[in-house]
Amino acid sequence: MEFTQAFVLHQRPYRETSFLLDVFTEDYGRLSLVARGMRQNKRRHNNPLQLFQPLWVNWFGRGDLLTLSKIETTNAPYWLQGHAALCGLYINELLVRLLTQQQAEPMVFEAYQKALDGLQQADQAEHVLRLFEKRLLEALGYGLDLNTDSQGEPVSDQQHYSYQPELGLQPCLANDRKRIISGASLSQLQQEKLSDPVSLNETKQLMRLIINYHLDGKPLKSRQLFAEMQRYAGPTAAN
Repeated sequence: MEFTQAFVLHQRPYRETSFLLDVFTEDYGRLSLVARGMRQNKRRHNNPLQLFQPLWVNWFGRGDLLTLSKIETTNAPYWLQGHAALCGLYINELLVRLLTQQQAEPMVFEAYQKALDGLQQADQAEHVLRLFEKRLLEALGYGLDLNTDSQGEPVSDQQHYSYQPELGLQPCLANDRKRIISGASLSQLQQEKLSDPVSLNETKQLMRLIINYHLDGKPLKSRQLFAEMQRYAGPTAAN
C-alpha cells in the first residue's frame, strides 16, 4: 500500500495498548484504522496522531476496520487555539458523521485543508465555517440551490426567505417568524464573500437547518461543548 495524505479526525482507546482512529485520507476518504501499540508510546508530546497534524499513512487489511502500518509527518500541525480549536473539532465531527467510509472525496479533502488554514487566521472562524459547510454539502450532493427559490424564481437581494429541506427556499415577508435569510445573504454565500455580521448569522442558521436535516436531527457533541463553554465564559460565537 502506497502512502497517502491524511488527518486524524477522532481517536479513542482500543483494547489495552491501541487506538481506534477515524482518519480522513486524500485518496481513499474516511477510514477506520487500528493503531496497534500506540498507547504505549511514552513520548506523548511527539505523538503523530494528534488532531490537525498533516500525515502520510499506509495500512493493511480488508473490510471496514483496517490496521495502520506506517505513519510519517513532514509538516508541522495546524496551530488552532481557543475558539478556533473548537471549530476544528466541529468540522472533524461533521466529516465523521457525514462521510461514507472508504469513498474518496478529493473536493472535501481540499476544503478541509483550506478550512484549517483559515482557522489559523485571527477572527476568521465564522467565515471559515460557513464556507466549509457550503463546500462540504455541495461535494456530497446536498448543496442548496442558491440561485432560484422553490417556485423557480430567481433569488432577489430584496426578498426574504424561509427554508424547508423538502422544498428549498421559499419567499416570505421580512416580519414572518419563519424567515431565516435574505436574498442579499444568499448572494454573498453563493459568491463566498460573507462580509458582515448579518450575513454570517443568517447563513449560520441556514446551514444549521440543512446539516441537522442530513444528520436526522441527531445532536453534535461539538455543539454541546460550545454551549457548555458559553455558559461559563459568557456570549461568544458558536457553530
